[in-house]
Amino acid sequence: MVEDAAISPLKGVKVIEVGVAMAGPFCGMTLGDYGADVIKIEKPGTGDESRGWQPYFPNRLSYYYVAANRNKRSLSIDLKAKEGAELFRELVKGADVVIDNYRVGALDGLGLGYDELSKINPRLIYCSISGFGPNGPKAQERANDLFMQAYSGNMSITGEFGRGPVKAGISIADVGAGMFGVIGIMMALYARITTGKGQRVDTSLLEGQVAMLSYHLTSYFASGRVPIRRGAGSQLSVPYQAFKAKDDWVIVAAFTERMWQGVCRAIRHPEWAEDERFCIADRRAANRDILIPMLEQAFATETVEHWTRELGKEGVPCTAVNSIDKVVVDEQVLAREMIVQIEHPDSGLLKMAGLPVKLSETPGSVRRYPPNLGEHSVEILKELGFAENRINELVDKGVLYVDKKQTA
Repeated sequence: MVEDAAISPLKGVKVIEVGVAMAGPFCGMTLGDYGADVIKIEKPGTGDESRGWQPYFPNRLSYYYVAANRNKRSLSIDLKAKEGAELFRELVKGADVVIDNYRVGALDGLGLGYDELSKINPRLIYCSISGFGPNGPKAQERANDLFMQAYSGNMSITGEFGRGPVKAGISIADVGAGMFGVIGIMMALYARITTGKGQRVDTSLLEGQVAMLSYHLTSYFASGRVPIRRGAGSQLSVPYQAFKAKDDWVIVAAFTERMWQGVCRAIRHPEWAEDERFCIADRRAANRDILIPMLEQAFATETVEHWTRELGKEGVPCTAVNSIDKVVVDEQVLAREMIVQIEHPDSGLLKMAGLPVKLSETPGSVRRYPPNLGEHSVEILKELGFAENRINELVDKGVLYVDKKQTA
């Protein structure tokens, strides 16, 4: 809709997405953003459950659904029906990728898991995104974003010291799993160039969250100390947190000795840089209970604008804590085209996040609005060679759902 996918890096890659809510759909959308033909499989009548989540754009178009479903076509079929499963297999014959974020084993039970599908398409890459992964004692258990932030340890280090745990403001477990799914798919596509064969790609909310713990894990293994909640602060670096300025909150992220010295100059206490309690990182961390109140008192004397200017002169990362209404009009965000808009035929102009990765020669683009349920059912079946009378027969049986504006 904005530009075609002629030079997109994934042009010619066909993806079938069997997913709901965020993790699988975010994975599929990302591939679609960079040129893949993504066919979203949805249940007749209801579709992706996120279609019903408020708030809505005009004509009951869900904000949540919009966030993860652009650049796709919607095929609404009943996979539990014999003819629906056959339709799916027919589609898989010409596909490169299947994304599955249903409950572990759900598609296997329908004869539509990797083992069966790879027999009819040995080049198929089958990406499974689940809560816990396909094996282990909890493989069959359900999990969602909030659950996994807690289970994985993420929430144990999020929030204020001495207070209760807090979830991340974004759906980091869901979106993270979707991102790792994209990475796995791209590696498998690259490997297929050499081997000529597809493979199964597995990731999960759990694995993504444990991977993101990163240096918190290695710190624990190195020191034996369990990381704790530090609010907007760091486990080790001081000062590396939010401070209340005269008018609002400001973030000061001084993670090197040079930056610490810059902080001391900016707050007009250069002697603190030489103070034996604070002169090196380990001592600042050990004496944080002394140092932080001193810094809080200093930062409370001036405005956020003052501190961002003065600390900026010293090369110390410092920013206001921007609310979303400020982010969406920020000149740098706009310069990087991270807010895009697209016209929806029923709901009008939709604004959403842009593409986070820019490629100089094969860029991605926003070409399709998030589809209506079953909007492309007829189109996709005709591409598979189905005759109009057969399509109508499947509609009459309830196997196939067609958007009311579409006809065979």
